Amino acid sequence: MNTRKQQLAAFNRLLDIMDDLREQCPWDKKQTLQSLRHLTIEETYELADAILDNDLEEIKKELG
Repeated sequence: MNTRKQQLAAFNRLLDIMDDLREQCPWDKKQTLQSLRHLTIEETYELADAILDNDLEEIKKELG
């Protein structure tokens, strides 16, 4: 298991990646509240299907 320090460093790296994507990714720049709404609903249905199928790998993928 990772130490708390390693976990915090990994989380900080995730936050840095998210900041970079928001600033530089063309796909992210094009998103609107309406496009995100549609995508979020679609992903939620895919997660629900994985849960009903008890497919742990697919659940991880959908949550990832």
